[in-house]
Amino acid sequence: MSFARVRVDLDALVSNYRLFQSCAEGEVGAVVKANGYGLGAAPVVERLIAEGCRSFFVATLDEALEIRPQVNADRYVFEPPLSLEGIQATLDAGCIPVINDVELLEVAQRASRQRFAVHIDTGMERLGIPFQSIKVAQLMSENLHLLMTHLACADDPDDPFNEEQLERFHGVTRQLKGVRTSIGNSAGTLMGARFQGDIARPGIGLYGANPFSKRENPTSIVATCEARVLSIRDIEAGTSIGYGRSYTCEAPTRIAVVGIGYADGVPRVLSNCGNFAFGEKLLPIRGYISMDVTHLDVTACPELKIGDWVEFFGKNIDCDDVAKSANSLGYEFLTGLGKRVKRLYV
Repeated sequence: MSFARVRVDLDALVSNYRLFQSCAEGEVGAVVKANGYGLGAAPVVERLIAEGCRSFFVATLDEALEIRPQVNADRYVFEPPLSLEGIQATLDAGCIPVINDVELLEVAQRASRQRFAVHIDTGMERLGIPFQSIKVAQLMSENLHLLMTHLACADDPDDPFNEEQLERFHGVTRQLKGVRTSIGNSAGTLMGARFQGDIARPGIGLYGANPFSKRENPTSIVATCEARVLSIRDIEAGTSIGYGRSYTCEAPTRIAVVGIGYADGVPRVLSNCGNFAFGEKLLPIRGYISMDVTHLDVTACPELKIGDWVEFFGKNIDCDDVAKSANSLGYEFLTGLGKRVKRLYV
């Protein structure tokens, strides 16, 4: 039996996908790396396939193989192995490798007549061929299926670096005719056609976290993470709680122990400062978060009983707000959900 679960609202996922479709002038794909941002790649892909999505982006070949039974679509692999054999394995699996350096570009062109994509680095300084060093002649191949880049600051649409990256990318693409492009992540897609390319590739926005750092979240909540109440006890004033006795009750306190801890994705930094929720009532975390359990002050919630489910994040506690209080991001919270957290699809 699992004492922690995340309920995944696939209808909300589809609603978010349709939001991106409504904003895009071209095709809308989906980034489903890291097991669909922690929510389960296979059911996410299956539902998006039914919605008409035909381009999926993953980080590794293993991730692409995990969704193969569900996919009748293009699978792009961001980080192909760094060898001819690795690229050939990606191609043999029916996937499209994303080439990140010039030497591998030459390898891919020699490997076969199968399709490949190329990533142009326009300012992330992460993966991709630097825009300054790529020569258009190196990209002349009938098998070049997609030319992509990644925006570093799309979460802030007013950042002038977005325009700078776009111009750098167009400096390459305007010399190539007929090659499809991909620019927009979630935030970029919502910034308008100029920042999308022929294939937009939203990620975090599909899963309900806010793609923007300074704007309201335009997406619907997809994931609700909950834990079950394992015990409830009344504690006298002056009693300390948990490892290190980091919290001492100043008054008589009702404490609930819930079945989720840092092994399941609850950051220990939230000890003594975070909250869970039961309906609209906030339940403060007391004491250090343990590997498997967390203590909550439920004094103000006398109706709570053993076996009830309390919310870590979801419709009452926003995932991004919890993440900020832990000096983190919604991305990290979703992808950090542990294997013991049961995924339920509603």
